[in-house]
Amino acid sequence: MRGTDVRDWLRGRPDLVDGAVAFVLVIASIAGLNYRSYAGITFRPPDACGLVLAVLVAAPLALRRRFPVTVALVVISAYMTLGFAGYSSSVGSVAALLVIYTVGAHSTAARSLAVTVATTIASIVFLYVRRDAYASIGMTFDAITVGLQLLVYGGTWSVARAMRARRRYLVALEDRANRLERAASAEVRAALAEERARMARELHDVVAHHVSVMTVQAAAARRTITRAPERSVEAMRAVEETGREALEEMRRIVGALRAADQDEPGNVQLSPRAGVAELGPLLDRAREAGLQVDLTVVGEPRPLTSGVDLAIFRVVQEALTNTLKHAGPTRAAVLLRYEPDAVVVGVTDDGSPRRGPLHRADDADRLDHGLGHGLVGMRERVTLNGGTLYTGSRMVGGFEVLATLPSTEAGTPDPSNSSDSDGPNNRSDSHRLHGSHGSGELREGARAGQATVNEVRS
Repeated sequence: MRGTDVRDWLRGRPDLVDGAVAFVLVIASIAGLNYRSYAGITFRPPDACGLVLAVLVAAPLALRRRFPVTVALVVISAYMTLGFAGYSSSVGSVAALLVIYTVGAHSTAARSLAVTVATTIASIVFLYVRRDAYASIGMTFDAITVGLQLLVYGGTWSVARAMRARRRYLVALEDRANRLERAASAEVRAALAEERARMARELHDVVAHHVSVMTVQAAAARRTITRAPERSVEAMRAVEETGREALEEMRRIVGALRAADQDEPGNVQLSPRAGVAELGPLLDRAREAGLQVDLTVVGEPRPLTSGVDLAIFRVVQEALTNTLKHAGPTRAAVLLRYEPDAVVVGVTDDGSPRRGPLHRADDADRLDHGLGHGLVGMRERVTLNGGTLYTGSRMVGGFEVLATLPSTEAGTPDPSNSSDSDGPNNRSDSHRLHGSHGSGELREGARAGQATVNEVRS
């Protein structure tokens, strides 16, 4: 066992250390009673009273950390009684200094100072009373003798107070390091929860869109299997391809979700492959499902941040999915307009002859109040990218989704524009959210605090 290991082991067992020290000093104190003379000074022969006092000088030291003031009073009283009674005390001075240090390190300043002053005065009085006996060994009672007593006991008390302050400082550092570590752990858990929520939205978008397309294609195949088998084959082939794409997307998202359970969120990257460039294949799948949809691009296309790029794709995907689910095969139009500092994406449809605009508005409310996650997911995604979203029925029939997303990383919406961002119709019934989202780095305070504690200890 190395020296540091031994120190750590002993530091964790203070009662054992104090008991061992007290035992050794008791043996030495009892043995010291047998001294009859030293340098011309004659001591009282040992007896029962001297034995009790010798034990009381050292035995209470086993409890010095638990009851510092009480132990100090007992030890100092026994030590002074031994001296005034004329007994030999070989370890009394050692025990006295030890209890002075103990009260200084483990008691309040007022109590420890009172014990130290009382001990110093008792020691000076003892030297004055026995000045004739100690004169034979050349020890005179003068200012130097008094100064030495003040220096020894006062110095011991000062060292003890300094050690107490250092120990309290280390405890405060450890507490701060622990609190920072707990805070960092809480931030990690919150970041992981946010990452899982984002992945859950991704999973919902993928499943909802692909399953809706597969359902429409399978229904078309069932209706045409007897009249036009070749069209049924094409529809089932589209179902197969859509299913494969859905499985690939789900494997990618679930794999990232599993990685998030093991790594910090900063190490988990859910690379969004979908974006504006993938709108073409998305519209092709919608057309295969029977939806007549057109794409109009206004302005000069430019590179977008990954979050905005993915948000545009998901808004279009979710809007077309809702059209297929709630309006059936109909007409839809997708608008992508590049403005100087924003990108506007809109999806409109002309409704369904069998379910008019009123039913579509009801479906929007149903999705927005917890029975579905389509519009809620769209709003969260747009808001996290600092944009605004309008959804509502059109006066001419059908449904409209309009999202405005900033084309920069800042992405904080301007509150002053909130009154002018609604659609032209049904302004009071529009659904919109504003917001911004910022992510911070996890602090390294816990490691720094613990390193400081270790540095101070060393």
